[in-house]
Amino acid sequence: MMEATPLDERKQRILKAVVSDYTLTGVPVGSQVLAAKYFIALSSATIRNELADLVGTGYLHQPHTSAGRIPTDRGYRYFVDFLMEAEAASPTARRTVKQEFETTPRSVDGILEKAAMVLAQVTENVSLITAPEVSESRIKHIDLVSLEPQSVLIILVLEGNLIKQQVVHLEQATSQDDLSRMAAMLNNKVKGQTAEELAGRLEQLGPDRAEQRRIIERLIESITTHQAQRQTVVLHDGVRNLLRHPEFVEVSRLEELLELLEQGAQLASILQQVAFEKDVEIIIGRENTSSGLRECSLVLTTYKMADRIRGTIGVIGPTRMHYGQVVARVRLVSHATSEVLAHLGN
Repeated sequence: MMEATPLDERKQRILKAVVSDYTLTGVPVGSQVLAAKYFIALSSATIRNELADLVGTGYLHQPHTSAGRIPTDRGYRYFVDFLMEAEAASPTARRTVKQEFETTPRSVDGILEKAAMVLAQVTENVSLITAPEVSESRIKHIDLVSLEPQSVLIILVLEGNLIKQQVVHLEQATSQDDLSRMAAMLNNKVKGQTAEELAGRLEQLGPDRAEQRRIIERLIESITTHQAQRQTVVLHDGVRNLLRHPEFVEVSRLEELLELLEQGAQLASILQQVAFEKDVEIIIGRENTSSGLRECSLVLTTYKMADRIRGTIGVIGPTRMHYGQVVARVRLVSHATSEVLAHLGN
């Protein structure tokens, strides 16, 4: 994250005006435009001096072919962190989302595809959405089924109704009645626990609990393997929206982003690294680790399917975007997605 150099009130107002005007027009903003539209009481000379200072501190950039200035990544970051005002999604966006979500498929995949389509439509950017994942795999239910006198099938149900099965060989013959009692005891004691919590319980078992120890070891192994192999599935929509932005007229820039979107694993890795220390995370330009996103901004939040089961939803667009409206619309679609998923089983 870029560190912010403190700005006085006038510089903040000028930076905010440059960001707002450039976002709207896509044209570098000069002192005369600022004086005429935003700062009637200030002279063009005073504004030019302030613009020069903002260029010197890295908040603005002056293209060689223009007398105007455009925001840098640092400028957008300062705007987002300190100057951006909270906005409500426009009535048109709210109406579109309401209408689209009135009829949704009765499956998680179908709902996510609908959410991606709607978000791309209302933001006019590329939408991203990941399949819901359990933040930390926890046990929902355990069944133990006797296969042979010393062989047991462990049926492990994790939160999110993911089923794992594993055969374990015991040191001595165990009846189905004994296995059923052991399963009831385990469900009573370890339901809702993680692999780490199970390991702590394992340490408390005495040498007379060899069969129970062996089963818990296999439960830990199954959960740990699942978490290591878990892949984030990323859906996206609205690639055609890129063509509406002049930033992607350059073919090489567009190709690099399209390649990233096609490589689901790399995009999934990028999204997995987002910490979500805030309700909405905004990653601007060169804050992105991938070269394919260096000219882009990501606006991301989470949606909820159930307790501890969440996914990521958001957009990729040019750094020149109306951040306030995009944030509002990402939140809007996130909330709608969460509501539909919550009622899926009803």
